[in-house]
Amino acid sequence: MSLLGTRTQLSAIGLDIDAHEFRAVQLVQSGDVISTLAWAVFPRQDEFNTADGIPAAEELKWAASILGRRGFVGRRISIVPSTGSCSSHVMELPPADSGAPIGQLARMEIARERKCGPDEFELGHWKLPAKGRTQETLAVACPRTVISSAIERFEEAGLVPVGIGLLELAVCRGGAAGFDEQVVDNEINASLHIGWTSTLAVLTLGDTVIYVRRIERGASSVWDMITGRYRLAGKSANAVMDETAGTEASEAMNKIRRAVWYGFALELANELDVAVAYVSHSYRMAPLGKVRLSGYGACNSVIIEHIDQVIGIPIVSNAPSAVRQSMGTLQENLPLACRLTVAYGLAERFDQ
Repeated sequence: MSLLGTRTQLSAIGLDIDAHEFRAVQLVQSGDVISTLAWAVFPRQDEFNTADGIPAAEELKWAASILGRRGFVGRRISIVPSTGSCSSHVMELPPADSGAPIGQLARMEIARERKCGPDEFELGHWKLPAKGRTQETLAVACPRTVISSAIERFEEAGLVPVGIGLLELAVCRGGAAGFDEQVVDNEINASLHIGWTSTLAVLTLGDTVIYVRRIERGASSVWDMITGRYRLAGKSANAVMDETAGTEASEAMNKIRRAVWYGFALELANELDVAVAYVSHSYRMAPLGKVRLSGYGACNSVIIEHIDQVIGIPIVSNAPSAVRQSMGTLQENLPLACRLTVAYGLAERFDQ
């Protein structure tokens, strides 16, 4: 497409799915300007849930029909594999200019660690910044059976997967889209993406992912406490989960809100502190930048407070600026926009 001589390109639909909801973003790029064509967040259908977490074809067909009504164009999608199926590996490999088969060597090393055949997984890898004389590579592997199964279900629903990205890269890509400042090459930044069942901490040096830490708890643990220990349901339960609720809520409701988020916030802060300490020790001369929060609870005052107390570097609730502009910049829209960070990061791959 073209508009007054400027090349305009439509992205694939970035589709981010967990056990709780669907999140989708589609972008338009005109010249150097990226804007949001459509976005959507809507709940999963419990009756169609599957054991492996990938929606059944019937539910995907239903989701595709909603996307069509929400202004999305086409059936091309970009997705991420289940993080529980992927594994991260750090290894020393020969320099890229050595002529050695880097990809093959990485594949053989990971096959040994995973105790599987070298052709049983898909692989992404990139060189890490040098630490003295040591040159390491970070690699992420995902079983081909997991990817093939996901592709088959999407295709059965009439959707066309044109890209499969890594969650850690989508988090960083979507996170960087929330800011206009230049990336500082030697600065350590942390992105904490809070999912429904797990959380991912991704640390970068400049624009390179150098460390990934998976935390086996997500926002669902807070929801389970709200509905289990406190036996709340409906509007009351949703009010406790609401990140924008403040002084207008009753004292009793605010007390419950702090109680259910407290333990989760403390665990996130401690896990992130371990990650930041490890990376800071590895790259001693690199200054600390900021913590970027996305996903569920990215605007929650209890989480922000605990991370600030434990780590003590600037914290931002992170949402892609193009998404915020499309839904309005009111502060009450920020939590929803923060949950669309990964979907945005998947859609921004215009090379797909």
